[in-house]
Amino acid sequence: MKTVLGSRPPQCANKCMSCRPCTATLVASSHHKSSNLEATTYQGDESYYLLSWKCRCRNKLFHP
Repeated sequence: MKTVLGSRPPQCANKCMSCRPCTATLVASSHHKSSNLEATTYQGDESYYLLSWKCRCRNKLFHP
């Protein structure tokens, strides 16, 4: 089975200020469970995480 992402990587040219090289990278967002929700309303998979595209230069992330 082939894994396919639902979006294309962003064009990161000029998105990292003057830092080079500025490349697109996938970032997994941290999984937060809201404390004000009852356990019966939360039906998420504990292993579920969101992926989003960011522009990266060295150890810094920038919004595309």
